[in-house]
Amino acid sequence: MSRSRRLLPAAAAAVAFTAALAGCTPTVAMTAAKDANNPKCANVIVRLPDTVDGKKRDWTNAQSTGAWGDPVVVQLRCGVTPLGPTTKQCVTVNDIDWVLLNDPDDKVLSYVTYGRTPAVEVDIQHGSGGASDAAVLPDLADAVAEIPQSAQHSCVDSSGQTG
Repeated sequence: MSRSRRLLPAAAAAVAFTAALAGCTPTVAMTAAKDANNPKCANVIVRLPDTVDGKKRDWTNAQSTGAWGDPVVVQLRCGVTPLGPTTKQCVTVNDIDWVLLNDPDDKVLSYVTYGRTPAVEVDIQHGSGGASDAAVLPDLADAVAEIPQSAQHSCVDSSGQTG
């Protein structure tokens, strides 16, 4: 038997094995943010934790993204457009300012960092099997802190005091 005929079954077996492994670790389809190629995002992504709120990290198919859970309950995108001044709720968690973009009673809460360029967006699914923003945001703080906070932009309360 020729060498190429002997290698063909081995190559087919390798492809089948790789496909089987890929079936065990599905890739989460996401869309990269406008500024996903910003080097600061690379610093964030390499420091993302293996788990958030006890949920394991998943593979994603877009640059500067992260996802956790099976099914996915937390998604992160770095490189979103930073917010300007806003009256939306702003919270400080482990020295990271986050603006809540939607109603706190929604099933999925969307947060965007405030005062960091580029900004980081996190979507957190609540409810049965979901995650808690009180656990997710602190778990992500060390990675997000790789993007420096602007001295001119931080959360303030209604009296004008920084948070």
